[in-house]
Parts: sequence; C-alpha cells; structure tokens
Amino acid sequence: MTTPAADTEPRPADGAPLLVQLFTVEASAYGPYVGLPLKDPWGPYDAHLFTRATAELIVRDLEHDECGMEGHFTPDGTLVFQWTVENDGVGGSRSVQPDAHGRYAIGELWSWDAWNNDIPQTAGQAAFAVGAAEYELAAEKRTPYPEGLDGLYARGREEALTVSLRRGEL
Repeated sequence: MTTPAADTEPRPADGAPLLVQLFTVEASAYGPYVGLPLKDPWGPYDAHLFTRATAELIVRDLEHDECGMEGHFTPDGTLVFQWTVENDGVGGSRSVQPDAHGRYAIGELWSWDAWNNDIPQTAGQAAFAVGAAEYELAAEKRTPYPEGLDGLYARGREEALTVSLRRGEL
C-alpha cells in the first residue's frame, strides 16, 4: 500500500495554519518528533507531516525498538515501512512519498502521543524540544542553553521551521 504525498496544506476549521507539535510513539521516550498535524484535533493513529530528518530519526528508533517493524528510504526518496507477522498478526508494508516540500505524512502504523514533560528525557531531548516549541519566538525571548545543548536547541527550532515551511520565523 502506498500513502500518497500530502498535497494540501493542513488547516483547522477556522483556516489558520496548524501549529507544530511534538510527538512520541505511545508509551515510549522516543523523539521528540517535530511534526505538523494533518487534523485538528488529531487522534492517536492520525498522520502528521515530518521532515526527512525526523523521518530518518523515526526509522532509527524503529531499529532499536525490536517491534517487528523497520523502515528504509528508496533512491527516489520514498519511505518504505515493513513489518512482520509478529508485529500485527498479518505483516505488510506501506510506502510514503514525500510531498512537494519533502515532508512525509506518517501515521496509521502505531499510536502517537504528545511529547510532554512527564516523559523521561535527557537534557539533549529537553533542549531539542524547547527549541522546537520556541520556533516562533524572537531571539531575545528564547531560552538560553549552555554550549553543548545550544546546538540541540537550534536543531529543534530548525526542524520546526522547516516542517512549518518557515512560518513564524523571526
């Protein structure tokens, strides 16, 4: 089964652009994954848009999870998920093509949770998450991080700006 590339900008009922959110796989500390929901409100199995870099992180986390699912990118950029019978009793695969902006709509394969402070996290994960959450803030309002964590903060902010097509950049 191939999931077609998302070809419309996600918008809630009032027409305003959706905000970037942070996700994790249900009951895990993977991520945080910076994504743009395709629905508002979103459900646990709904697809969200992710950059190639975040999609690669999701694939790496699948390798560590030993859940019977794996992912890889084909030369044309398609992301292919494959899973074993042990994963769901059937086994299968799904291909996800990037949209015109290089974002991947990933969903329906596992349950998403919102990333939050109740999730055990490293200092690096926390800095990355705060950077993503503060992607719309002017420089003087951003949380300062010491050297070593400042790069992770900047990467989180850049992921949020990239997936949102640089909306909110100051």
